[in-house]
Amino acid sequence: MAEAPENTNRLFVTAFSARWFEELLASLTVMIRVIYALIIREARTRYGNSNLGYTWALIDPVIQLMVWIVLFSAIGRLSPVAAPLPVFLITGIMPFFFWKGCLGRGSNAVSSNLALISYPQVTASDVVIGRTVLEASTTLIVFVLLVVSLAFIAGISPAEFFGNPSELVMAMLALVYFGLGTAFLSSGLGRVWTIWPNVTSYINRPLYIVSGIFFTLESLPTGARELMAYNPVAHIIEWIRSAAIPNFESDAYSRTYVLAFGTVAFAIGLVIDRYMMMTGDEEIVS
Repeated sequence: MAEAPENTNRLFVTAFSARWFEELLASLTVMIRVIYALIIREARTRYGNSNLGYTWALIDPVIQLMVWIVLFSAIGRLSPVAAPLPVFLITGIMPFFFWKGCLGRGSNAVSSNLALISYPQVTASDVVIGRTVLEASTTLIVFVLLVVSLAFIAGISPAEFFGNPSELVMAMLALVYFGLGTAFLSSGLGRVWTIWPNVTSYINRPLYIVSGIFFTLESLPTGARELMAYNPVAHIIEWIRSAAIPNFESDAYSRTYVLAFGTVAFAIGLVIDRYMMMTGDEEIVS
């Protein structure tokens, strides 16, 4: 007789766990569908329905790549690492473009989608995640197209970009996580600081120069390297280069710093989002 209550408790716990899992699975399914719909909507809004719109995502980095190759050639500067100059530049430009896109797209993610967020199935987090996934997908496609194009046009082997494939995958995943955290932080700041979207454009300009696109952290003097150690974008670019470029291994970057910065940014963005949800205030406060 004493076993009856224990069996009843086990059945209750099992039933509760099963119901909780089913509800979690249903919520995740709805969330994935919402994010997918937001990605399709964002792609059409950003690039339009014509092929020209999508082509611009490729043209923009190609133009910058060509400009810097011409400038480097004009001043007689070679690649700072044992790799062709286009490889060195692409492994810096593409990560920066992705991060810049996360920062900029995140800053107005909510203000541009207030009508959608009014629906109970759509949250601010869904919009931010959708924009980040689209940014990551676009960056990956452009990167692959550039690698293939260089192989056919310049004879640069794709192997020049995949020195350590497993480490490169880790670095790319870290870049996406770092970008997602940045997007959440930028979204939160955009909701409480009305001029934040304008500020992001000014932040990008100096960071484009000092984030290691045109140099390696390892090549900097000690004082400059210590100063650059505070820039997480420089760390992730150095990490990606160390994984991508054969025979280049830098010890001037920190994986922990990149992941910690992304986590803190992600947490601050979530706190702001939770505060806005609890107060029910979606007005941007100046």
